[in-house]
Order: sequence, then structure tokens, then C-alpha cells
Amino acid sequence: MSTKKTDQRERMIRRWAARLMESVRAVLDQYPQADPDNVRHTLILLEQPPIERLRRSLTRGRSAIQRK
Repeated sequence: MSTKKTDQRERMIRRWAARLMESVRAVLDQYPQADPDNVRHTLILLEQPPIERLRRSLTRGRSAIQRK
């Protein structure tokens, strides 16, 4: 990939991450008891197709069980 395309992609990713964190902060302002990582994960999933949401949620759930 060319440097110009790489730089453009990195800028897009940074803007997306900044918008995501702004949304996370907005949710936490309303629900301070919420877990920030769960809020972030949920907002990311809302951008995904339903089957991908399910796959990622199941993977995350299995991972949480294994950590206990």
C-alpha cells in the first residue's frame, strides 16, 4: 500500500476511534456504573452485521468464562 493510502487509512481509523471514545464517554456520563470496556464493545458491535455481532459476543462470553 502506498504511503498516501496508508496515511489516509490511519487518519480514518483515528477519527473513528475518537468518535467511538466520545460515544463511550457520553454513555458513561448517563450511566456511570457501566463498565467502560463493555460499553465500548457494545458500540463497536452495533456497527457490525447481526451474525458478526453474535460471533463476537459468543467469543467474548467464552473468554470471560475461561478467565474465571
